[in-house]
Amino acid sequence: MPNFHAKEFVEPVYPSNYGKSSFEFVAHSNRGDRLVMSHLEDNDLLLQINKNKDSYLIKGDKITRPSQVALLQQVLRDYRDLTNTIPSNSNIDSKKEKTLKVSPFLKTMEYFADSFKTDKNILIEVGFGSGRHLLHQAKKNPDKIVIGLEIHKPSIEQVLKQCELQKIDNILVVDYDARTFLEFLSSNSVAQIFVHFPVPWDKKPHRRVISEAFINESKRVLSQGGTLELRTDSDNYFEYSFGEFIKQQKVELHVNKNKDLEISSKYEDRWKKQEKDIYDITMTNQELSEDILSIGRLSFTETIDFQELKERFEEVTLRGEGFFAHIENIFEIDENEGLLRVSFGASQRNEHNYVHIKKDEVTYLPNNVLATKDNEKAHKLIKDFIWNM
Repeated sequence: MPNFHAKEFVEPVYPSNYGKSSFEFVAHSNRGDRLVMSHLEDNDLLLQINKNKDSYLIKGDKITRPSQVALLQQVLRDYRDLTNTIPSNSNIDSKKEKTLKVSPFLKTMEYFADSFKTDKNILIEVGFGSGRHLLHQAKKNPDKIVIGLEIHKPSIEQVLKQCELQKIDNILVVDYDARTFLEFLSSNSVAQIFVHFPVPWDKKPHRRVISEAFINESKRVLSQGGTLELRTDSDNYFEYSFGEFIKQQKVELHVNKNKDLEISSKYEDRWKKQEKDIYDITMTNQELSEDILSIGRLSFTETIDFQELKERFEEVTLRGEGFFAHIENIFEIDENEGLLRVSFGASQRNEHNYVHIKKDEVTYLPNNVLATKDNEKAHKLIKDFIWNM
């Protein structure tokens, strides 16, 4: 992640503007953590200021980190220059200047909640990695929409660059967890879903992409005759996944071993040289599903006195059946305003966010938390903590 270290650092007066960025406020926690609210064009980013024994570390906060790293690098450069800080170590200056333009191929979840509509067939790849298979599918199927899901930022940057270089215009890239993404798609709207070489998570099986819930949601979005394709080099993952697939009703299953595809990743090429077995499970959906309601946003309707909340704050994890809310930390901006850092959602997948508490308003920061099934249930736990505990 972009950052810089410095032996000396003097914080500016807020609000301040410098270069292409503006810096609105700083928030302090009792643990000594500091967060700086920053803005660059239409992007809201928090910077973290961490003081160690004899130095400072200034970096982007993970919760608001943009998918395109150039945006964060620009904000950090502007903050460095605003504060006249001389870094002792830094990775925010690129030899080749990166564009600040947001790629038209990179889409937010708000786009899928509010605007995404198509009468074309949809292909989805979960965890596209280097993007070799994703790009191949897009070029092979120019009349289809190819959606790539990935949370690894360098992989996202690489595919966005290739879309520009190869003039591919039917790819949509999404920085989001696949286990929740499918909730945003219409029923029976997807032709194929590819899950190629997912992380096996042998020690943390709850983090696996393939699960009964994911397969059920895949069946809902798949057209009649649509397919979900798993490809893995893990014996354990294959056996586990087959056990999940075989539970399903009204599907057709095919299993292949060491099948050659039209395109393979560099890792797959390496495994083939090592004579490692590769397994495919293809599930064909045989039924139509009912339509579902579109997903809205989570919001708060009441207000609360920040000082009262700060006085009774404690770190706590609240749990329901299959969902939770972890109240992590509290930050003070001034006597009437502050931030509550929270993580919440399903036990197998969660959101990380801040609750921004003002004198006359309470909102999420970023204020774009979508009302998925598990988020709605966890949101009630957060409201109970703020107003009832």
